[in-house]
Amino acid sequence: MGVEEDWILFLERNPHFYELTKGDFFIQFLEKISEGTTSFTKLKSSFPKVEEKDLQVIMEALTELKVIEKGEAGGKVFYSLTAEGKKLLAAYRKTKKFYTT
Repeated sequence: MGVEEDWILFLERNPHFYELTKGDFFIQFLEKISEGTTSFTKLKSSFPKVEEKDLQVIMEALTELKVIEKGEAGGKVFYSLTAEGKKLLAAYRKTKKFYTT
């Protein structure tokens, strides 16, 4: 099976990820979080054009989709990628690489 078919099957099995992958906006957040557990403050500085209120909504949506998980320590909020998030990111990267080479 080819990359295109793999991607289609992935989305058929995980239709809740479809909206996330229509563009790379949400993927950019997942890419940043995939670098390691990330604080909300660090995300704000990494995406300065995104207002704090909007960033909170984005993080809540990604948490509800179970692609990231939220934790707290010392009064700070941290995010990390879940197994589902890693799976989504791996499939997305593979497909994107196929189409950009």
